[in-house]
Amino acid sequence: MSLEPLLPAGCREALAVVDRYYRTAGSTELSQQAAATEAYQGMMRASVSAEGAVHTVAVALSQDFSHMRFILSGMVSGDYAAAQARTNRDAQTLRDLCGGS
Repeated sequence: MSLEPLLPAGCREALAVVDRYYRTAGSTELSQQAAATEAYQGMMRASVSAEGAVHTVAVALSQDFSHMRFILSGMVSGDYAAAQARTNRDAQTLRDLCGGS
């Protein structure tokens, strides 16, 4: 019997992706782009096992990470700070859904 609280489906993997992103993003465009690309891929995988509201937020986060990597690579124009703020809000929503982790 595990002493860890039971998290909604998909929380553990999605939270790990978010945490890894914030640890590896760094301060350069290249490191931020690499971190966003890795987070996009990881969040797409995490969304497969997620259910309900966690799935919805995981999909939104994968879109956020994808948008940030496209902005940083120059593939689309956009406000990176606004995209990052949206990602931060969605990441906080995920943490809230997953029990404040």
